[in-house]
Amino acid sequence: MEAPKSMTFYDIASGPPVHPFAPNPWKARYALNYTKAPYRTTWVPLLDVAETRKKLGVPASRKHPDGTDFLTLPILYDPSISSPEQEGIFLGDTYDIAVHLHSHHSSPDKGRPPFFPPHTFALHRTFNAHVDTLFSLNGAQLALYYMPFDPATAEASKAEFVRRAGVVRWEDLEIPLGSEERREKLAAFEAALGSGLAGWFVKRVEGPFLEGKVPMYADMIIGGWLQMMRNCLPEWEELRGWHGGLWGRLFDGLEEWAEVS
Repeated sequence: MEAPKSMTFYDIASGPPVHPFAPNPWKARYALNYTKAPYRTTWVPLLDVAETRKKLGVPASRKHPDGTDFLTLPILYDPSISSPEQEGIFLGDTYDIAVHLHSHHSSPDKGRPPFFPPHTFALHRTFNAHVDTLFSLNGAQLALYYMPFDPATAEASKAEFVRRAGVVRWEDLEIPLGSEERREKLAAFEAALGSGLAGWFVKRVEGPFLEGKVPMYADMIIGGWLQMMRNCLPEWEELRGWHGGLWGRLFDGLEEWAEVS
């Protein structure tokens, strides 16, 4: 049998040292590793992400608040799926990447069940939007100021975020450590995770995942955001312990599929 062709996964570079930190690429990376699909990472500097997506001909799957295209990553190129018109396929939406991997790279002989249980595609799409909204409204504002920019391009990257946020300077995005404002926002973040997510873990006594011992893509959705918090949130260890250590256990449980290839 012919060995499967290696896929190319485009991710946002941080550092140095280069390592992944953005939530959506992490969701896809978990899925890639879980399926044992062969792939290699192409690291794209933050300031080159939009141009890279344009050059690859992958349309935007998201919009900025002002309605303009949000050209971001991840992108997955799978050379094994071809047509008479095109060699290989590009996928530029995190959820679409997960569905593609489930459909084309999951099999019982890999020793683990698919990460989409039967009849859960629509539920997962809704859950993804819910988790993105929860973390974007509560956690992202606490983590943004501490993003691991490449020092060589940090000032230009900060200027881009200042432009997107509509503020005057980078320091306007800081919520000072130890301040009353930060303590209040951390408490609100903890409460949002408690009311919006913790209750979904009905089998937590059986294991760290939503269904207990076996992960599904919904766990990876949360895990992607936890990876961002680990890289960007100074209070990461505090977050790990919220709700009886639920988030720390989930993060640790997903480490088996956190390899960076």
